[in-house]
Amino acid sequence: MKKKERIYLVLFTVSVIVYFPFAHWVSTTPVGTTLFLWGAIIYGFALLAAVVAIPASLVALCFKRTRRDALLLLILSLAYLPLAATGIAWGQKVRMTQMAEFAERSRPLIDAVERYAEDQGGPPETLEQLVPDYLPAVPGTGMMAYPEYVYYFGDQARERFVDNPWGLLVNTPSGGPNWDQMLYFPKQNYPEQGYGGSLERVGEWAYVHE
Repeated sequence: MKKKERIYLVLFTVSVIVYFPFAHWVSTTPVGTTLFLWGAIIYGFALLAAVVAIPASLVALCFKRTRRDALLLLILSLAYLPLAATGIAWGQKVRMTQMAEFAERSRPLIDAVERYAEDQGGPPETLEQLVPDYLPAVPGTGMMAYPEYVYYFGDQARERFVDNPWGLLVNTPSGGPNWDQMLYFPKQNYPEQGYGGSLERVGEWAYVHE
């Protein structure tokens, strides 16, 4: 293994601890993208490779010709496992902190729907009906990667959202073939399981971990 290749391998190993927090942060900011969440798949494959490399490196240590590279690979593989676990955990913490801020940021929209329902005897059929009497414009989520609220009303909401008269949904995929969501039920009657995963309360919202 060439010196440059060793350096790249070391840098990649260390980078996992910051990559996941960065990827989740940049996907939930006003100017962001989910591109880095897709890149996290590479680190997932590297995790599997590290598990395989540990016994392979132990065997290669027995041979003088491969001993130097095998020792480096063993050390990096052993280091990668806890670094990856820490990076993933930190990434999830960053993501859920950002989701909590989003939930707070959504309060004016929820208040507008509730005021409309009180004044008109029922919730609006679309969010556009809130404009201009209750809101100057239909707001975005404040997350460029997940920009829009999906609004459900009437029978569709009751069927989809556990008998709620209306509800909000924001699709928040967290990388790869993933269908995470943020849900808002005015009755706050969130199930523990459903919608393809488990639900975690985030303020008055619930996050679906698919």
